[in-house]
Amino acid sequence: MVNADLLQKHCQAYKLTKDTAGEYHKQLFTRHPEIAAYYNAEDIDPDSIPRSQKFIMQGQQELQLPAASADDKKFRSAMCEFKEVFSDNGIPMSEFNKVPDAFLAAMEKNAGGMSAEQKKEWQALFAKAYADMKTWGWY
Repeated sequence: MVNADLLQKHCQAYKLTKDTAGEYHKQLFTRHPEIAAYYNAEDIDPDSIPRSQKFIMQGQQELQLPAASADDKKFRSAMCEFKEVFSDNGIPMSEFNKVPDAFLAAMEKNAGGMSAEQKKEWQALFAKAYADMKTWGWY
């Protein structure tokens, strides 16, 4: 069982502004350039990504996951948002396994760092998400 309270507190520490909302995509595209291609963003300067309205609007969906994690129906609903974004961009759901390191980097940068316990719990949450998506037949 994931420590949702710990992760929700960590989410509350994230300084979500128009300047930080796109940080996840910046990290994702920098760490996994093959994902940028799905967004037609492979030639975009990484420093401009956080200022892109498209990425600001999609930024930090992951912040919803801890609150939803204890309830299977809510968790699946929260995960459906990822499925929709991935589907809209032609990204196979199996690529979701590339989300955690980019998200953790964004959290570390904009949520006051990350303790070993927080990192462990985030990894457990993403492992649950990936396993659930497989159970649901999404990949």
